[in-house]
Amino acid sequence: MLTISRSGPTIAEVIAEIRDVPARMLPYAASTALTRVARYAAQIELPAEMRKVFSSPTPYTLNALRIEPAKKDSLRARVMVKNQAGGVAPENYLQPEVEGGMRKHKRAENAMRYAGVLRADQYAMPGPALSLDAAGNVKGAEVQTILAALKGIRGGVGAKGQRAGRGRKLANDLFVGKPIGGDRPEGIWRREGKRLRALFVFTSSAPDYSRRLDFDGVVQRVALDRFRPEFEKAVASLAGRGNWQ
Repeated sequence: MLTISRSGPTIAEVIAEIRDVPARMLPYAASTALTRVARYAAQIELPAEMRKVFSSPTPYTLNALRIEPAKKDSLRARVMVKNQAGGVAPENYLQPEVEGGMRKHKRAENAMRYAGVLRADQYAMPGPALSLDAAGNVKGAEVQTILAALKGIRGGVGAKGQRAGRGRKLANDLFVGKPIGGDRPEGIWRREGKRLRALFVFTSSAPDYSRRLDFDGVVQRVALDRFRPEFEKAVASLAGRGNWQ
């Protein structure tokens, strides 16, 4: 889980600089300010940064963040990636963009392993014959059609590959394995007349990501820029609600 909390000396210094604030009010004002800062980072600044560093991020990616509000006795707010019960968990593809390194196996790759066409040490990379959506991502419906066709060959394929036994539309055109002749790699291929076009190419080299999304830096910057004004607004709002002396 990607998390970031903002507390520490800078916040303590801000609080110390503000005079004439009743001591009982301070934790309430600080927790309110921290929560607002976290919400602004998750809803405004981080999505804006994603638009800068990613090519056409989908609404699903831009809305992948949530916050954990601060409490008066902890004074820590968190910005984190949402947990998803189904589909592709945003954490799986955002974490490599934040921390760098190898990506996790995708759900489609796990399905290919279950079908017996992808080894445990292999990754499936999109081939040129795979359709992409307007954002440049693989179309989920096409992947599902391919996976449905692969169910007919559970148990593995030979060294020369074989056709899927069942499945809709693509079933009779699907070829899994390494094409005979040439140096074409293992993968999932589609027959188009006398041609073979790659839908997925199998590789033993894990996709390696460089850091692109400065998650921590964006949240820290927002905290430094916005905590004081949000704290002062919270103090003013609380002061009008009752006796804090």
